Amino acid sequence: MKQTRLDDNASIYERRNPKSERQKLSEMNGREKWQYFKDYYFKKTVISVLLISLVGYFLYTVLSPKPETVLHIACANYQFSEEQIEQLEQEVADYLGINPNTQEVLFDPSYILSDFDYSSAEKLSVLAFARELDVLIVPESKFQEYAFSGSLWSLSDQLPTDLYSALSDKFYLSQLRQDEESYENATGPSYVFGIYLDEVELFKNYPTEDPPVLGIVLSGENNENAVEFIRYLFGLNP
Repeated sequence: MKQTRLDDNASIYERRNPKSERQKLSEMNGREKWQYFKDYYFKKTVISVLLISLVGYFLYTVLSPKPETVLHIACANYQFSEEQIEQLEQEVADYLGINPNTQEVLFDPSYILSDFDYSSAEKLSVLAFARELDVLIVPESKFQEYAFSGSLWSLSDQLPTDLYSALSDKFYLSQLRQDEESYENATGPSYVFGIYLDEVELFKNYPTEDPPVLGIVLSGENNENAVEFIRYLFGLNP
């Protein structure tokens, strides 16, 4: 009969002591160590770095304090380059003397008002309702809709005497809608709701057939800064 029992000294009975990671690495050369790292740790390391980066970005964007907008200017149907926008925001911020670390001026000329696309008009309405819009600059043909609907301040109540007198020849006057009357059939008194900007340096390169008009939004919360913005545009220091 064939003997099947292993000898007591067979290697299967030898006690095995698994090597530690440090021992394994100490016995490898540089190429073997790099291969070992790629086989066992590379994917885990990449995934960990990506997760840490995503968490860090989320915490930064969500938890970091955002500057307070102290003047929000919406401009429709006029195009400006990024350089012009940044320069205007910086100059107005300097003029107002705000802290750039905690406050900002926002000039947004991305709006297009037309009879076929109402997305910009809806966005402006939402901003005004949320009390996040201070100044509106649009062509005269569109401005009359905002003035007539009662969306803007009467500048007689907002402008100081010196500024009111200096700009009296640039005022845009409009009546207010009463009941269901139309703009053409309005019968009430006229009020100063806007200021023509066609002679301001910022708009000199645009046609004057439908000149830009500025108004202060009725629901805005930064009226004083809006008035100072008008001073800046016309170079009328107090």
